[in-house]
Amino acid sequence: MRSSIPAIRTAGANCTPTILSQKSRLSPSPATKLLKQTHAKLLRSGEIHDAVVAGKLISGIANSHPSNLPYALTFISHPCTPLNTFSWNSIIRGFAHSRSPEKSISVYGQMLAGGFPPNNYTYPFLLKASAHLDDRRIGLSLHATIIRRGLDGLDPFIQTSLISFHAVLVSVETAHQLFDESSQRDITSWNALIKGYAASGRHIKAIQMFHEMQDSGNVRGDEITMLTVVSACAHLGALEMGRWIHSYIDRNSLILTLNLRTALINMYSKCGEIDSAKTLFREMEEKDVRTWSVMIGGLALHGHAKEAFDLVEEMQRFEVLPDSVTITALLCACNHAGMVEQGRRIFSKMKEDYNIEPTIEHYGCIVALLGRAGRLEEAMGLIIRSSVKPDVVLWGSLLAACMVHKNTKMGEIVVKEILKLDPKNAGAHVFLSNLYAEFGKWDIVQKVRNSMKEQRIHKPPGLSLIEINGAVHEFLSGDSSHPQFSRIYMMLDEISKLVSLKGQNFPTGGVSFDINEEDKEVCLSQHSEKLAVAFGLISTSPGSVIRIIKNLRICRDCHAVMKMISEEFGRVIVVRDCNRFHHFGGGVCSCGDYW
Repeated sequence: MRSSIPAIRTAGANCTPTILSQKSRLSPSPATKLLKQTHAKLLRSGEIHDAVVAGKLISGIANSHPSNLPYALTFISHPCTPLNTFSWNSIIRGFAHSRSPEKSISVYGQMLAGGFPPNNYTYPFLLKASAHLDDRRIGLSLHATIIRRGLDGLDPFIQTSLISFHAVLVSVETAHQLFDESSQRDITSWNALIKGYAASGRHIKAIQMFHEMQDSGNVRGDEITMLTVVSACAHLGALEMGRWIHSYIDRNSLILTLNLRTALINMYSKCGEIDSAKTLFREMEEKDVRTWSVMIGGLALHGHAKEAFDLVEEMQRFEVLPDSVTITALLCACNHAGMVEQGRRIFSKMKEDYNIEPTIEHYGCIVALLGRAGRLEEAMGLIIRSSVKPDVVLWGSLLAACMVHKNTKMGEIVVKEILKLDPKNAGAHVFLSNLYAEFGKWDIVQKVRNSMKEQRIHKPPGLSLIEINGAVHEFLSGDSSHPQFSRIYMMLDEISKLVSLKGQNFPTGGVSFDINEEDKEVCLSQHSEKLAVAFGLISTSPGSVIRIIKNLRICRDCHAVMKMISEEFGRVIVVRDCNRFHHFGGGVCSCGDYW
């Protein structure tokens, strides 16, 4: 609450609670026993019949601990309890921050039925509850009520709550419009908008809004801001921007909390700077299980399986027990290193060793590990016998392995299971298309594609990101929209000539289109990561590292070309695809061609 509220103070065991001055602040004990003692004393003294005193007691109970909320509810059902809007707001607030936010809406209904008028403190809690409920209809109804009561645009707390609600559940554009109309833009409203863009996957825009906040000149970022933009940098692989954010934190003397340090470790790991992540990790005096897990996950992502296992042993020496996320990271490390037996042992012993029940994520990791190693029957058996209900992602892990090992028979079975769960799954339809194309059955391929068009099923396009001088550039496969596309395609031609001189040919068999071989080569040569690396070559100084983020798995052709470019141009090329990092240098890749 923004205004001072009278507080209740118990001076001793035999003292009657008294009302303090307006400048005092209620500091209720979370202990239910003490709250009930205070309640009993107020009943004996008769002060419970004072609406202000009763309101402060209800507030103390409702906001002390979620377990006390049922106790707080007894006051509004008791006919002798004098209630006011403050009392109702306290209970609404308590439920909004609990695991039962829907009860905030229910209490609000009782409040209106009882004739108590809501005020500007009521709606921020209700909007928060509706965001947690993932029900836009409730929030939109509340927004309409706020307008009808003339509270919109007047109260900054309501305005910020509306921005946050719309950014999360409705439209970040609408949230931005509300933000522009807001009369007071404080750090909370800026954070709501920045988080909204990040939550909707528009990470570049989130960072742009952070820069706009800096340009406004009167607002400085806080921990919430930094956590959001650092996470955005991690998603984008924007290392230069991430380093700038890190220096911004230092320059502005912001406290490097445990959460923020952990987020920075994650950022450096996801941006390909695993050594910087390790340095920051080693400098931390305090680490929780999440910090350890993030570092282990970063090592796994880069294929450093041995270091990941060493870190788990060190973690346990510090008496920090692995959790579910740690086990997922370890299984990923096994997957990227082809450590099948180690992964199987961890999976089979996780309940016994760590008292952790396998989740769908753990099953996904072990299925991917077995499938990548060619043990498809074992992976299929594991899914069938799993203690969790298989979902599209789990079946998708096996389908990816079927594609790698060209097991069409099992692939068809897996596709059927996926389509039962998700009839419009693009990956399953594409697999069928590729399967029939492999055997030259173009009439069936056309039927599959026509079905995809009719159902408006679209395969996610290949997208690659590259950061140059602090700006993130996006490339789609076959993209010609970049301002420097002429120079980019000239570089691609040069790369193609080098490939030919090396005696390598594009493996066009993997392109499932009924077109001639020359056109297939063009399709492969214009993959998004090739466009990104060509742009990197023309935009950076010789010898500098080129870093690329791709949304899909890098194909074999692009993988081979990246190795060649690293050798011919004397560059280190770091590519993060949807599975792992690939560090290309001197004609080889850190994955050892196992990915």
